[in-house]
Amino acid sequence: MALLSAIFLFSTGAVYGQALNRDIEELIQDIVSDVINRTVDKAREVVYRNTGIDVGQEGYTPGRRHEPLPRNASDETRRELVQLRREHDREIKKLEEELDKKLDQAEREFRREAAKENKRDKINEKRRELEAKVDEAYAKFSEKVDEENRSLMRSAIR
Repeated sequence: MALLSAIFLFSTGAVYGQALNRDIEELIQDIVSDVINRTVDKAREVVYRNTGIDVGQEGYTPGRRHEPLPRNASDETRRELVQLRREHDREIKKLEEELDKKLDQAEREFRREAAKENKRDKINEKRRELEAKVDEAYAKFSEKVDEENRSLMRSAIR
């Protein structure tokens, strides 16, 4: 009888432990989806607004409207502007890739640290830390994009 009771308690505890682990894993995934994916979507929108590149599609948007050049613009001016635009697009794309790397690193660190915890409140503390890192990375990305846009305008005016 004692053996049956021990087996029952052990199996019940194992099932409970598995359910708790699943619950924790789902919480971790929900946090990653909310914090990281939301930021990735914001960054993709910034890239699209600045370059016309849809990061998900990896290409230029057909029919994107550009400011027309004056009719009397020389071929040299046209080539210079095309070159400036290409350089700008590459730089914006590079900034987005840098942000992706930082977000991936933050996500890996969060998953590693959160997996060590078994209480929701501890995992939510880790979420706040993740949000702070992600917000800081996005703010730097946004600042660099703004600087790149200012640089493009300065170069185009010359």
